Amino acid sequence: MLIVERVQVEAKQEDEALGQAYDLLKEKVAEEFSKEDISLEVIEEKKFLGLFGSKKVYQAVLEVEESIDGSFEVKVKPDGIFLEVKLPQGNGAEVKIEMIERILAEKEITDINYAAISEALTIGNEEIKIADRNPELDRDAKVNVTISSDQMAVYLDYYPPLGGEKYSVEQIIEQVKEAGVVAGIRKEEFAADFAPQEKYENYLIAVGEEPVSGEDAKINFEFDLEQKKQKVKQLDDGNVDFYNLNRIINVEEGEILAIKTPSKEGEAGITVTGEEIPPEPVEDIELPVGENVEVSEDGLAIKAGMEGQVVYTQGAISVLDVHTVNGDLDLSTGNIDFSGNVIVKGNVNEGLEIKAKGNVQVKGSVYGGKIDSQGQVTIGKGFIGLNKGEINATGTVTVKFIENAILKTEEDLIVKDAIMHSDIDAGQQIISNQNKGLIVGGKVRAGKEIDAKIIGSSLATATEVCVGISPELRDEFETKQAEYQHKQEKLDETIKDLRVLKKKKEQSDGRLSNKKQKLLNQLTRQRFNIAGELEKLKIERDKLAQRLEKGKKGRIKVYDTIYSGVSLTIGTCSKKITKSKSHLQYYVDDEEIKTTSYS
Repeated sequence: MLIVERVQVEAKQEDEALGQAYDLLKEKVAEEFSKEDISLEVIEEKKFLGLFGSKKVYQAVLEVEESIDGSFEVKVKPDGIFLEVKLPQGNGAEVKIEMIERILAEKEITDINYAAISEALTIGNEEIKIADRNPELDRDAKVNVTISSDQMAVYLDYYPPLGGEKYSVEQIIEQVKEAGVVAGIRKEEFAADFAPQEKYENYLIAVGEEPVSGEDAKINFEFDLEQKKQKVKQLDDGNVDFYNLNRIINVEEGEILAIKTPSKEGEAGITVTGEEIPPEPVEDIELPVGENVEVSEDGLAIKAGMEGQVVYTQGAISVLDVHTVNGDLDLSTGNIDFSGNVIVKGNVNEGLEIKAKGNVQVKGSVYGGKIDSQGQVTIGKGFIGLNKGEINATGTVTVKFIENAILKTEEDLIVKDAIMHSDIDAGQQIISNQNKGLIVGGKVRAGKEIDAKIIGSSLATATEVCVGISPELRDEFETKQAEYQHKQEKLDETIKDLRVLKKKKEQSDGRLSNKKQKLLNQLTRQRFNIAGELEKLKIERDKLAQRLEKGKKGRIKVYDTIYSGVSLTIGTCSKKITKSKSHLQYYVDDEEIKTTSYS
């Protein structure tokens, strides 16, 4: 076959163009060729101004014959043995006489005419008789079938005929079947490969089907089992966070905790002889159901039965409403952020924090730590703030003593011994009338009542004690009231504008311009939004009003002694204690702080 390729090059001289063309054609054509195989033709001449002369555009055409190796075939016919040789093309390999001799030996052909073989090799593409046929040496085609020991593969040996009976693909396949092969026969592949005069050894004629493995059931956890093992992490600024280890996994009620993927049976295989091969059995697994969890209706998922901490212990998933630290809260535990109750059996050390949606109990002391609880807080010993510790609680706080700390609770504060140099704010009562019952230094506020044995000290330590209305509470109420009135006015204005637009729509048979219709829709949405905000403001304002009303009834009770240096505030009234007094309670009457005996 002739290969033709064309390229175009630019050059001043023909030799230069020929060199360029040769390099380009070498990249495109795999066949061997020389420059003599390339013909050049000028198709354009480009002239340039000045001293640069001109360049010509050449079309280079390469015509080279594709290389095809020579081949031959020995044919056994009734009137003799014939040889047909196909001569090589291009640089293809020639047929060697020893190649022909090898095939003739395999076919047991003797008394060969070598002159005839030489003629066939010379002229090519023509059948040349090279030997007489010897009928007694004729033999039929032969087939051997071998089945592997595991009955998963069948191998075929095929020997072509020598003047005898030929086998077709169908006949060979039939012999394979007669050997006991009933499955996996590769008939189509064999038919595509089969050449009757070729010899085949160990040809894979049939393959069994391996069983398909099934899948064991498995449990996919929807939370990180390794989270409790997390180590400290490096922050963006290069520092290391030793406190927030995030080892508690909080979950909501109904949250999916684990999903079961059911087992899937495998598929049987089959040997070439038709025997079934069963797949490996699959394993089922039970859902790891622990405490306070539920199983979904389809039996394939575990859900949290309550809000709390999810744990996986002893092969079961449970949700706990209590997180317990069996020692101190320190750098080994990190901070706690939990959706339930927290118990610390030791101390809370400096710099550590507890956040809990439930109650917090610390059986030891809190040293410069922080606690944020949406429930009650109980501290078995003291709260030593170190001027940075802080407690914020929704429920009642109970503690033995408080020193140099900040504490806020929406309900009561119960202190067994003393409150010293701290900033305290309780929504209801502050009670410190047992043991020492001391309040000294700092600022102590209660929404309803303060009841203590001793307030202040003989050294006239500055101490502020307040109940009832605080200036902050009054300012907050006035701000909410102003916001409420502003929203009310805005709602009235919006309703007025809506009425105008709706009236225009009625007058125009229900039609408005696109601009006005868009404004109508906007005002309608705005009305609902403002109404919602107004309702929220009203609730907040009313709560503040109730606290203001209660503040007028606030009382400060001193069972033992109140010292000079103490400043009292009840509601909006204030009083400075200039002389120590005992067994008194303070209240407001006619906008003035008054006293009565208390024992």
